[in-house]
Amino acid sequence: MKKSKKSKVLKILAVLLAVILAVAAGVLYYFFGYQTIDEDADAFKIPKEYELVFEDEFINGYDEDFWAPSGMTVRRGGYWSQDQVFTKNGKLVIRTEYKDDVENPGYYTGDLCTLHDRLAFGYYEIRCKVENTRGLWNAFWFMPDDIYNYEQKAQDGSEIDIFESALPYRIQNALYYDGYSGRKNIMTEVEDLYDGYHTYALDWKKDGLKFYFDGHLIWELNEPDLIPATPAYLNITTEINGKVIDGKPDPSHIEWIGCGKITEESNVFPSDYVIDYVRIYDNGDLIWNKQ
Repeated sequence: MKKSKKSKVLKILAVLLAVILAVAAGVLYYFFGYQTIDEDADAFKIPKEYELVFEDEFINGYDEDFWAPSGMTVRRGGYWSQDQVFTKNGKLVIRTEYKDDVENPGYYTGDLCTLHDRLAFGYYEIRCKVENTRGLWNAFWFMPDDIYNYEQKAQDGSEIDIFESALPYRIQNALYYDGYSGRKNIMTEVEDLYDGYHTYALDWKKDGLKFYFDGHLIWELNEPDLIPATPAYLNITTEINGKVIDGKPDPSHIEWIGCGKITEESNVFPSDYVIDYVRIYDNGDLIWNKQ
């Protein structure tokens, strides 16, 4: 074999090995890389100086001046539809179910987002209940209008996941930036995740981020280049594991390792993401812009 061909083969083998190792590392992280909650630690109490500036308890529907559904659209392994988002008994419900009596049969779910409001810093809290349904995840998160800025790290635009519930009995907090080439995240095991309502919160300040579960601090970031400073829109969503193939959702193409497939026989539908309230406090740093 000529030297040039041998060199190309070695490079290809090196790339393949790197891919295999990366996938293996991802699998090991998703299944074994997690922390537990220190239940003996003192729970966080919202300081008296924090000012409540927004609250939606969904008593008579959701606040349409603040929230809006994305409407009918293909999303990962399913569809988002405004019909899947409603209020019942003073709770917001995002329902996931299979529909075969529609123009596009498949799995349907939904979302709410702040179309006209962009926020940065502040204290954000959601009280909600999630179900143990494989192949989907519920989330409460921020998304900037442009995450593809590379001049800085997280400061000029970052997705902030206050929580995601993709893996069994675990939640994820995450930060994505630089067009998703940058990432910081952590997994936390929660034994009673599906037993009722829990609170998930983010205290976003100019000097750092603190993530809370039921008042317990579970993650803290204070590296200056990892503190987002760009206002973003707030989301309440359910995502169906999968990918869009040729313009159609395909739940058989798994996007999130360990989340499973929504077609698993153990799943029971409908599966409801139930939200009791969302609250926003000015912690002294809040920025709130109208589009």
